[in-house]
Amino acid sequence: MSNLRGTNLARALRASSWFYGSRSLLLVWALLLTRQFGISNYGLFAMAYSLGTMLSTPIDSYFVVRTARVSDEEFDGDRTTRILLGMGLAFVGWLLWPFTFVGGFAVGKAGVDVCFQASRSALIRSGRPDLTQRADALRQIAGFVLGAVYVLLYPGGTLHVAALVYLGGSATPILMGIRHLITHAPHVPELSARNVTIISESLAGVAYGNAGIVLLGLLDSSASAGYYAYGYTVLQGIASIGLGFAVTYHEPLREAQGAVEAGPPWRSTLLLGMACAGPMLLISLVLLISGVGHRLWLVFALLAPVALSRTIGIVSSVILLMQHRDLYRLLVTLLCLVIKVGLIALFSRFGGPAAAGAFLVADAVMGYAYGRAAYGPALLRSRGG
Repeated sequence: MSNLRGTNLARALRASSWFYGSRSLLLVWALLLTRQFGISNYGLFAMAYSLGTMLSTPIDSYFVVRTARVSDEEFDGDRTTRILLGMGLAFVGWLLWPFTFVGGFAVGKAGVDVCFQASRSALIRSGRPDLTQRADALRQIAGFVLGAVYVLLYPGGTLHVAALVYLGGSATPILMGIRHLITHAPHVPELSARNVTIISESLAGVAYGNAGIVLLGLLDSSASAGYYAYGYTVLQGIASIGLGFAVTYHEPLREAQGAVEAGPPWRSTLLLGMACAGPMLLISLVLLISGVGHRLWLVFALLAPVALSRTIGIVSSVILLMQHRDLYRLLVTLLCLVIKVGLIALFSRFGGPAAAGAFLVADAVMGYAYGRAAYGPALLRSRGG
């Protein structure tokens, strides 16, 4: 068992290194857009990016959950369906682009993301987060390189074209191999109470993560959305090690029917979360010393403890997913979404720090609820309770 955990942790670390690499590129891309077009325009891009994620994640969540649960034949049929849905969304986004940049980019990005998730679903199914994150990093590199060439070598460029080049570049590796992914007739998604719960939980979850950026842009300014987006982008990268660590336990959890003893150990999860909080705090201190505006360093300071609660919540949610406790996850996520949105709406005039503070409060509730549900019985047994 110790060898298994060591292998799992090694895979998680490799996955996170790829994820950090791609997230670093996304951060550099944000800096390039800010330098060339200003923080307000970057905020618009961040809003469109978040909306695209909010659209693609619930659409794909039905298939993501089934990836770890269904037979090989059902999996192949689901993958074909995902490809067709993704290509349809990408086409709609292309049609919308001339009329609305935010809407066109959001829908187009959603289509690209759905296709990409289908292309790496076999790796996720086999519990190889290191390879799945490498695939993501490679497509992010393609998008970044093409987009950066446009931004740096064409001074008269526009945000709309830069975003289109970036999105097209990230889609190229997927389209090159897409014909090899269609090996079975598409499966019509099943409409059931369980699947509605899964999709609803995913929608609430992605809104919970990305609502701050969109709400700040609507209620305060796109500049505030841009400042908060910097902190949120770094937070996602840092907390990704939790997801990478958890998904390496897909197969043992599936074989044990979700028994927590077959999943990530609580002590490892807690230590991992504490380690993830450190870099956010360090970045905050560096920004404070360097004399940047208070809104930016405060965002990172308030998001530092969120890295801990995010890690606990992400790892615990994988265990709860394998236990089919979808309704519980939905109710907790909805509660935390209401808390977060309500606090941002009340204090949006304070900009990025308001969204970060709302995230801190809401995620403390989520981390506790998920952690207790996933690990509570095992902790009691380990103490002789």
